Amino acid sequence: MKKFYSLLGVTSLSLVLIACNGDADTSEETDNETDEETTGQSDEEDDVAEADDDGEMTVEEIIDAAIAAEDDFQSIYSHSVMTTGVDGDTEADVPEEETGVAQEEELIEYIYHHEDGSVSNRMERMIDGEPTEYTAGDSEYTLTYTEDEDVAYRVEQVDVEGDPADVNVRENQFDQMMEDYEVTLEGEEEINDYMTYHLTFSDEEEVRHYWIDQDTFEVIRLENEHAENPFRITFEVLEYELDIDYDEAFFQLEDVIGDDVEIEDRDQDEHLEAEIEDIEEDIEDEDE
Repeated sequence: MKKFYSLLGVTSLSLVLIACNGDADTSEETDNETDEETTGQSDEEDDVAEADDDGEMTVEEIIDAAIAAEDDFQSIYSHSVMTTGVDGDTEADVPEEETGVAQEEELIEYIYHHEDGSVSNRMERMIDGEPTEYTAGDSEYTLTYTEDEDVAYRVEQVDVEGDPADVNVRENQFDQMMEDYEVTLEGEEEINDYMTYHLTFSDEEEVRHYWIDQDTFEVIRLENEHAENPFRITFEVLEYELDIDYDEAFFQLEDVIGDDVEIEDRDQDEHLEAEIEDIEEDIEDEDE
């Protein structure tokens, strides 16, 4: 099933961070927070003090390093797997036929930060039995193409305040979770040959798991658990590499779009409406 979020120019990891955080309020808290509002942070400070005695990295230091890593790399290649599905082992009323059914998709992503501050990105999305979907773009346009089709779509990016290169989605999400959840360093685990720190962010209903590479502080794996919401997302990086050179034509999909493919310009509203129609048609086909 096609998903319109793959056409919006966001990275796969940013997508998972946003999806897992749902409708979390990203506004800044005032300086006069009550003791009850900062309980999670107080617990974290206790963890920090205890970790300091052992001479190891604290939770706060790990998160700060992960935020810094988002700003520091020039380019990155990553190959990951995202699994989405419905978990029947929750308090929610889930039809039996919908439980245990998961969709797995492979994502190959390339991001390049230019010296002028602009960012080029490219994503390849693959699901067994379906054609590969390609998305590539920069600060001006996003180009989308589905394998073997005779048309590709070029969509002008929505104007945003400030420089997109200055936006650190990971920092925004971590800051919000540090305010809303109790954070715990669960230990160290090896994931796909990467030694990681395993962090959890939890409240009474939800637990979010993060595995962060100890060498580069890139996020290697994400999982979510929720007592009432049965929808599950798991994101896992199989391999990645930093600071790789790319040709600009690579971010224009010139290697996959043939000369016989027409490039059609669309505005954002038109393109989003068409994508939603595709999703509705896919859902109807699955229900039949």
